[in-house]
Amino acid sequence: MYPHLRELESVNVLSRNSGPDAVTQPFLLQPTSKKITLRHLLSHSSGVDHEYNPTVTAWRKSKGEQPKPDFHPTRKQNSSGPDTPGAEVFSTPLLFEPGEGWLYGASVEWTQCLIGRLTNQSLVTFVKKHIFDPTNMTSSTYTPQDDAEIASRVLKMVQRKGDHLLPVNYPLKELLSSVPDLSALFVDLISSSSKLLKQEHIELLFKPQFAPGSAARTSIHQDTENYAAPAGIPATMKDAPVNHSLAALVVEEELPLSGMPRGTLTWNGMPNLIWAAHKEKGLAMIFATQVLPVDDEKTIELAMAFFKEAWQTFG
Repeated sequence: MYPHLRELESVNVLSRNSGPDAVTQPFLLQPTSKKITLRHLLSHSSGVDHEYNPTVTAWRKSKGEQPKPDFHPTRKQNSSGPDTPGAEVFSTPLLFEPGEGWLYGASVEWTQCLIGRLTNQSLVTFVKKHIFDPTNMTSSTYTPQDDAEIASRVLKMVQRKGDHLLPVNYPLKELLSSVPDLSALFVDLISSSSKLLKQEHIELLFKPQFAPGSAARTSIHQDTENYAAPAGIPATMKDAPVNHSLAALVVEEELPLSGMPRGTLTWNGMPNLIWAAHKEKGLAMIFATQVLPVDDEKTIELAMAFFKEAWQTFG
């Protein structure tokens, strides 16, 4: 993978210093002993994050440095080509050895970059050709600002204020889809004759990647900030029964608030979109709303009631 993502080849691992010299040297920066793989990127166990990560920011400050501009590998970085590797401008360290933790950070952006460099296509072009078109997802696009027809049908974002929902001006950008389109996608992925992937690859979407007792599994069990509310995990549960596949969160035991059973694949998105799919049960569910902010308390309460009833009725 490094020939295509050479920026990552020489990154070091940043950690807090717990030794006797921690006061004068609060951080340690050491060479990594493992190579980052595509499996690490897809399971968010690469250790790669953004420059604005609090640990990275504190490390910069300890060195008397200002935070660097966030590095996006899919954008031109001091180069003349459309997507030329720029190792000299990337210096954000890893937050742990590859495979030794879980972090919902910048792994997806590097995966996107890898696709672009291998195919010589933008993600927009690649996804349309290989996902949107085969499943007839005609209301899905990465550039809604350039599609007047789709843009005209976008629901207005709203935010709760007391008992009222007030309009919110939210920029029209990045991936946008519709409930019918998402339904078509999940119908394809849980079917026995997918148009998008071979069955052996679909199985990887639902297969947990972190072994019992591993550092990565321990990390994802304890780091619930990104998934607890939409998955249905109460704040009192400190050791969440979940894992991660090459696609999303995998439920290892039935979750109390949502009723998602063991083997469910789930994740959420902006503004409060939650999806869940179960290959063996042949069942997928989508809860979607335009209410901000993410994890709005009343919205999540409604979503949990929806999922619990749906799993009890159909699952």
